[in-house]
Amino acid sequence: MRLPILTGLLLVSTGFAFADPIASTEVGFAEVRTLGALNGQALTCRQFVASNSAKALMIDHVPKTRRYGTLFETATNSAFLKATKDGAPCPTGADLEARLAESAAALRAAYPKQVNLKPSGVMPSLSIDEDG
Repeated sequence: MRLPILTGLLLVSTGFAFADPIASTEVGFAEVRTLGALNGQALTCRQFVASNSAKALMIDHVPKTRRYGTLFETATNSAFLKATKDGAPCPTGADLEARLAESAAALRAAYPKQVNLKPSGVMPSLSIDEDG
């Protein structure tokens, strides 16, 4: 019983117990949070084309790591829950697409496309962070 209590005290004293996964200021995190929020709003409003666009932007531009995926999912869930709780009116499809276009530009600035040095048809290997 003492070990969990000591571990809890250590976590609280270092601040790890209250770390917010979406409060980070790492490069591109704000852009991924915005994209996740747009995805959550699109799902709430049943605008599945916009939701698919948000997911495609995530796949095309953001590094494929667990941290970014968790951030996107957390922002999506938060926006979905907030929108369903508030009962705010849904934006038009055109408005949502315009906001996704702005988000795409921000993602391209945060994550410039890397030149693919591998020959076509060869799948890149996954690092330890990306396969779990």
